[in-house]
Amino acid sequence: MTGRGWRSLLIAVLSILAVTPASAHHQASNDGPIRGVAIPAISHGEMPVVASYRSQVLDLAARQPVTDPTLRRLAGFVSLQYFECFWGLVPGSLSDERSPFNECSHAYLAGVRALLAHMTAMPGNQSAAKELEARMAAEIASDPSYNVVCSNSGETFDSADVIGPDWQLAPVHMPTVLTFLGFAMLVVSGLAVACRRRLFRRAETSNAVL
Repeated sequence: MTGRGWRSLLIAVLSILAVTPASAHHQASNDGPIRGVAIPAISHGEMPVVASYRSQVLDLAARQPVTDPTLRRLAGFVSLQYFECFWGLVPGSLSDERSPFNECSHAYLAGVRALLAHMTAMPGNQSAAKELEARMAAEIASDPSYNVVCSNSGETFDSADVIGPDWQLAPVHMPTVLTFLGFAMLVVSGLAVACRRRLFRRAETSNAVL
């Protein structure tokens, strides 16, 4: 692709990001009554720590011999929010409050912590959940920087509300622009390869007929 082609592709990506509705799925839980399970806020600094425990918490929830509606709602919320946040693949989702993916990252990580806290209070032997929660809490307490807050740190979430990315921030957040530009490049490259293979097969078929 020529330099002009790359510029056109970049302009197209930026245009798509600019016109996409901001927080299309966002209905902040503090705008009305809680319809699902209330999920306490999580600080900006705690996010990387909680993110490192996400898989362990979900695995532990999946192994619970007896579940309840709250556990199922929280586990579903975490999984759906993780998907909405593009699986945490966009750089700056956790560390940069200016990222369009920061608020939705707060949501799924707050859900992770709420899910773990709920498991520790469930009936039966919850020693694994309590040990995991203790390790997470000790790691957070070990570094004062984990108490840093941002504009999204005070938001209480609702398991019934899906928090989507704030797309209005995307055109001015370069890591997001570059990530989706790279994705667009992969799609274009894949289409080019597919077209080339199709043309090659047609040429082979034509030669065989001749």
